[in-house]
Formats: sequence, structure tokens, C-alpha cells
Amino acid sequence: MRTATLFLLAVAGPLLGAQARTWSDASGDYTLDAQLVTFNQRFVVLERDDHELVSIEITTLSDDDREYLASREAAQTAQQASQAPQTWTLRDGSQVTARVVDYAQQQLTLQRRRGRVYVNDRPLRNLPAFYQKIVPQIVAQAENLSRPTQAGLEDWLVGQRGGPRVFSVEGVLLETENGDEYGVPFSLLSDEDQRVLRPGLRAWQAEQQRENYQGQQDAAYRLRALAHARQQNNQVRREMAELSLNLQQAQAGITSAWEVTLYPAAGVSAAPRWVVVWGRDSRQATLRALEQNPGFVAGPVRRVARRVRR
Repeated sequence: MRTATLFLLAVAGPLLGAQARTWSDASGDYTLDAQLVTFNQRFVVLERDDHELVSIEITTLSDDDREYLASREAAQTAQQASQAPQTWTLRDGSQVTARVVDYAQQQLTLQRRRGRVYVNDRPLRNLPAFYQKIVPQIVAQAENLSRPTQAGLEDWLVGQRGGPRVFSVEGVLLETENGDEYGVPFSLLSDEDQRVLRPGLRAWQAEQQRENYQGQQDAAYRLRALAHARQQNNQVRREMAELSLNLQQAQAGITSAWEVTLYPAAGVSAAPRWVVVWGRDSRQATLRALEQNPGFVAGPVRRVARRVRR
């Protein structure tokens, strides 16, 4: 049996990128028409004609596809994706121009020294204007500030008698034009932006707990691809999912492949999965998918087309 894992992100409209072409896995059993969005050393992100983004492990692609990814045209497309500006909306309606580069789970240390406010040993007044505005709001969520402004923050810090205070930030890491990075809590982003960016956090945290650095990097890459897609399309319809092609040789009389949607059971830190399996009917396909993926519960099932070698 040969297994290839893909990550799907559904989007509402076409992305800007290279011309559509036919891609296939190394065996030629699975093909799709899609255009290149971006890629790194491990994954390539494609936009299918149904406006879903597919992230595929490059090692599972055909020789022709890997050769194309080594071309100048592909490199230019990936560069455009990595440099495209992004604008995110805060809960108060203000906007921030910065690129999402990773999830953030970090500590923010505040202290007032010599009449100035320091954030992680950097003067607050030297930080970007948007972050000067965000810091008091971070504190206001945990402490009783008279008002969530810089003046209110200074008044509160005076009462701390010079002692440092530490706050946790769980959200995304935004990179500004000069390359500096700032952690922004999900709670301070607009509901729409939270809906787009938050879903992969639990999987990223699970990799962090396992001290799986590569797994964290892969999750961060998928987040960046998702953020780029959202900016190009302005809406993302649903959470990223994994698609596993677990297609063994079909048994006699079985001619249909089924896509079974699986959701992680309570307490399982994983993304939803779309598992493609053979089955005489949807019920048999669902049972097979559940056997192959313990810890998940079944969702919608649909028959899918697949090219079968004769």
C-alpha cells in the first residue's frame, strides 16, 4: 500500500499564480488540474479548479512535477507569494499591515523603569504604532486597567512599584516590513481573521509538546499558505484538512472510491481528514476509513472520481 498525505484549504475565489497544469503523484494513480500557489523544500501548495488549496508532499509528486518546481517560473511564483503584503483587522476595527509567519505562544514582560515603559526590554515608544496600541489591550484582558490605553498602562505600572509583570500571548506572529516580529493574541483579532487563522493552533501546540521541531515548522508553513490564500481570496470557507490516499488494489466488484470526512474526537489534537478509500458503498467506505484512523469520528461521505490503471 502506498500512502500520500495532502492538506486541503477551501477558498472562495481564484488565486493569483501560475497557469493551471496537470499534477500527479509518483504512481500516476492520482491526478489533479491545479495552479501553483507556493512551495518550500517539503510541500507544494496548489489551487484546484474547485477553488480548494492542496498542500502535497513534494516527494510524492511525479518526476515531471518535481522538475517543474525547479524551474524559474515556479520560483518566481513562490517568491511573489512570500512577499505579497497582508492586511489584518483588529477587534476595534483598526488594521495592521504585516505578514503572518507563525503561531505565537510567548511571554510578554512589562516593566516601568526610569519613567519609561519597557516591553521585553524594549522601550514601548520604539515599537510600531499598532503594537503600542495592542500592548495595553493585552494587559487589560488580565488586569483591571482604568482604560486600555498607553496612559492607562503607565498609571497601572506605577502601581506595580517597578516590578516586572509577565503576560502570556497565544495567537499569531506578525512580521512587519522591516523584518521584526510581534505576537498578537487571537482575542484581539477580528472574528473573521480568527476564524481563518486559529484552527491549526491545536495541532501546532501538539507538535510543540512533543518537541517535534519539523512538525511545528510544517504547521507554520501551512498557516502562511492559508494566510496568503485568505488575502488573495478575502474569504476562506473552512478549516484546513488532511487528505490521505489509502487506496489498495480494489477487490473484485468494487469500482468506487469514496472520500470520507473524519473529525478528531474530543481530546484529539489533529486537523480534520478527508480519507479516500475503496468501498462497495458509502457505509463500507466509512467503516474502512474509521479502522485506518482511530481517534476520529465520521462526517460527510461522497463518491470521488479516480483514474484506474488497466
